[in-house]
Amino acid sequence: MRLEINRVEGLRNDLLLRLERREIEAALLSISDRDRLMKLPGIPRHRDTTPDEHQGLSACRIPIDAHLRRLRVLDESGTLRKRAVAFSNRNLGTNHGNLAWQLAATPRIFRIAEDPCDYSSHTCLTSWRGGGLSIEELVFDLSADAVRAARDGRDLSDEIEWATFGQRVLHRGHVARVEDIADQFYDIRHVLAFDHHRMQGDEIRHMIYRDYPRGFKDHVLSAWREVGIPRARYFHNAIGLSSDSIIVLQQEGTVEEIGTALKAAGADDGILLDNGGSVVCWVWWANLYAGGTVSTTVDYRPDGTSAIAFLLKGPMMTDLPGGSVSYTVV
Repeated sequence: MRLEINRVEGLRNDLLLRLERREIEAALLSISDRDRLMKLPGIPRHRDTTPDEHQGLSACRIPIDAHLRRLRVLDESGTLRKRAVAFSNRNLGTNHGNLAWQLAATPRIFRIAEDPCDYSSHTCLTSWRGGGLSIEELVFDLSADAVRAARDGRDLSDEIEWATFGQRVLHRGHVARVEDIADQFYDIRHVLAFDHHRMQGDEIRHMIYRDYPRGFKDHVLSAWREVGIPRARYFHNAIGLSSDSIIVLQQEGTVEEIGTALKAAGADDGILLDNGGSVVCWVWWANLYAGGTVSTTVDYRPDGTSAIAFLLKGPMMTDLPGGSVSYTVV
């Protein structure tokens, strides 16, 4: 394992966590208040949110420590039980397009209300039964509550423990073009820079989301290329995979810059899972092995709808030598 944090206050707050696949014992997905979230529309972007919807979503969000208690990384008193790292996955339960699969849940497909579910396929971080992580192109069959391989339609429902959607920014070593994935960003502020709290920005929002979901991609590209709305350099939480490693990257940049950074870190494949002030990374060794967050954003919002944890092999605590020299643990 290797953790790198590059922080310059007000300028940079980058995190790069590299795990060897052989270190990982299990991968776990948590969704808070799953049944209630499926009855709510997340945060509507194409229309205004009602007070009841806002309050309902707020009541479903929980801090990452609560997610870790549900995953039994922490016990009910908050005491550490397992060696683990975790990070946020809060587009799930919040934004359209973010579907998930959980083999042990009912229904097994998770989606929020009003999601048009109109993607031909979904790129998903996929945890296989019996172990193994990959990024797969999946088709969610809502009528059968099943999940299938996009390439050949094969039913994978009994083979996948869980899967969660993310925008694929790196594929087989090639960085994605934003033109090809722009319509997968329901919260288009992750791609284009405008402030919807101001009148001019709200006019841009209405222009992009008019007649949503019909024509959404065309409206996004028109706003960028023809109207001249600048690209957003957003703070993103991404995960990349290589043959031997799993890479968690938290960094500000455009979609393409995040894909490029994942590639530079050694990933062959990578997706985005979270953005903005909800991004967080939790590690078991923080706070003298009580567990805690590292390198949170300045506008960090603790409560969220979903988190992912990797359980790691080895002892929770390690006796390290004292002295004034730096040490490395392998």
